[in-house]
Amino acid sequence: MFKKITTLFILSSCYYAHSDEITVADDHAPISIMSDHMHKKNEFMFSYRLSSMIMSGLSNGTSSISIEDTMTNPNGSSFNKGSYMNAPVSMNMSMHMFGMMYAPSDYFTFLIMSNYQQKEMTQQRMKMSGGARFNINSHGFGDLLLGGMFGIKNNKNLKMHLGFGLSFPTGSISKKDQTPTGSNKKLGYSMQNGSGTYDPYILLNILKNIDKIKYGAQFFFKFRPGDSNKYGYKYGNFLDTNIWTSYNFIHFFSSSLKISFKNLNQMKGQDDQLNSRMSPAMDAGNIGYTKVLLGLGFNFINKNSFLNNQRFAIEVIKPIYEKYNRIQMKQDFKIILGLQYAL
Repeated sequence: MFKKITTLFILSSCYYAHSDEITVADDHAPISIMSDHMHKKNEFMFSYRLSSMIMSGLSNGTSSISIEDTMTNPNGSSFNKGSYMNAPVSMNMSMHMFGMMYAPSDYFTFLIMSNYQQKEMTQQRMKMSGGARFNINSHGFGDLLLGGMFGIKNNKNLKMHLGFGLSFPTGSISKKDQTPTGSNKKLGYSMQNGSGTYDPYILLNILKNIDKIKYGAQFFFKFRPGDSNKYGYKYGNFLDTNIWTSYNFIHFFSSSLKISFKNLNQMKGQDDQLNSRMSPAMDAGNIGYTKVLLGLGFNFINKNSFLNNQRFAIEVIKPIYEKYNRIQMKQDFKIILGLQYAL
């Protein structure tokens, strides 16, 4: 029960800024959206986030596929001539995110972010190997992100800024764990903590204010212009588009509705240390997707003298469309809780 409760505590942020920066519940975007605001000269923000994602079931493209069919019918493995020896059943992933923002001027905000990941995947063996289920785990720090944001427009009704940055390959891509085939076996791509490559990104964030209603959009693009990592592969380009609206019912309470479009291109290359016949999670051809997700959020802000401007937020995110490159696990949902405190 305790584990279930803690996984709900998905995000909390604590930052230092001027007390007039958060005055209503929806001053910021839905709690799941990053780099949505800038700061005034000499302001700092320190943040901590905890996110969790739950996945279960398998999909081949847009159609569900059973664990048994994954391990018995010819599929993407070995040029559609072979089947897999194991199949994923479920996966839980939590991520602790640490960040800092600093504004040397009113028109530029610098940011640095890192994360610590904890992953657990349950897999099932093929019937001829006994059909038993087993768990694999990995944990460790992920890639480090450095970036900045330039202000384009900033008035009461419209705010716009451009963002840019670079992801550094500080996360391990050599994670190993005990499996039925050995005590120190390398894990599949989704169980690793990083990309192994230097990945630049750009973004555009827009926020429009009309009385009690806000409309926002963020367009985020991460691209992979460099060479493959030391194991001979690199992830595809990633596009993340978010459009949301929020309504401020009363000064300390608002709600938000968000729709997201996410697209990850297919991986280039493969890790030759992984046997793609072992599991869909170890097959480089099973990387990449297109998703449309719906997010419903609620925001609260404390206006009492004690802990004034403390903001609490909750957002539930659920996929409404998923298309995967070949066989991958489906995303069930994500629940995000957030706490922000301004001084």
